[in-house]
Amino acid sequence: MLRGIWAALVLIVASALCGIPTIVASLLNRKSDAVMHYMRLWSRMMLSALGSRVEYEGLEHLGDGDPRIYVANHLSNADIWALGQVLPLKARFVAKQELRMVPIVGGAMAASGMIFVDRANRSRAIKGLKAAADQIRSGRPVVLFAEGTRSRDGRLHPFKKGPFHLALAAGVPVVPVAISGSWGILRPRSLVVTPGVVRVQCLDPVDVSPWQPDDARGLTEHVYDLVREALADTEVETA
Repeated sequence: MLRGIWAALVLIVASALCGIPTIVASLLNRKSDAVMHYMRLWSRMMLSALGSRVEYEGLEHLGDGDPRIYVANHLSNADIWALGQVLPLKARFVAKQELRMVPIVGGAMAASGMIFVDRANRSRAIKGLKAAADQIRSGRPVVLFAEGTRSRDGRLHPFKKGPFHLALAAGVPVVPVAISGSWGILRPRSLVVTPGVVRVQCLDPVDVSPWQPDDARGLTEHVYDLVREALADTEVETA
């Protein structure tokens, strides 16, 4: 519990130290990638506070910032910090609308071009995905957690089709990302922290051209199976 309280305090301080300069830099230059520079610092501070480290595999599949969609499973907030250390500077997250209201962090995300999706409103959610498509067309890779939210039981849950509709519409590769270990470190809505190792596996990019524009379901199932297979030798089970 004490480490959890410490991590919460570090989160407040680190968010201010990294978020405020991000807002300023983004307002001065809308094309600035300052957010990802500061995100790397924010992520290192948070992982240190959690007493955890990350093991990476397949980082070459992330590319050098060319348009593609990174699709990951989501077990814990630690996933964000694990990815935040290695994503290309041009990358932007697609996040839930509620994060826009988080002090400083929401402002930094909005100012820097992160995309928000209203999960409670279908039309607004579609609008958010269209904004993500615009980011891709402008030359940026985007990051989505395909289950739509954090796992509540530590298991891999079915992927939503939204990210894959986006991939087919944009015609860019999908990079599946399999994350394990983070559930045991920091569970949703808990201050209990158990230091450990997060494992991030970036898999081979999936060429979307074999799928028809209306076959998001087929692409979704294919990428889900790739992530499930990558997690087969970990503690992450299938729901």
